[in-house]
Amino acid sequence: MEGPRVRTGQSALTVTAVVAVIPALAIGLPSGLGELFFLTAMPTAIPLFLRREPQRFVRACVIIGTGLLTWAVVGFILGMFLFIPAAVMLLVAAFVDPRTRPSLWWGLGVLGAPLVAGVVLALHDQPGL
Repeated sequence: MEGPRVRTGQSALTVTAVVAVIPALAIGLPSGLGELFFLTAMPTAIPLFLRREPQRFVRACVIIGTGLLTWAVVGFILGMFLFIPAAVMLLVAAFVDPRTRPSLWWGLGVLGAPLVAGVVLALHDQPGL
């Protein structure tokens, strides 16, 4: 008898996130930043290997989705904004199943850390602060 698995909707969203990375790779690999695009795309497939462990799957989706979204915003000029759809799909996949949904405090911690880092970086270069 098999243990708990993630729901089909979560798996489908994760597969869709991996497929959503393909156009970004098609655009980025021929450019001079091909290695950067490749290294950015690789973590999106990690949750697919954790489908037999729902809690780890959800945490991987939240952490990778948040990191990818943060990197997409920070690297906007380099074309990393092409990874925003994949990041959003990973974040949505984490919150589909109410049984494995991350707690409020855990979610705020993971989602708030990049926000705080962005504010600190933005204020770092402000004269007079």
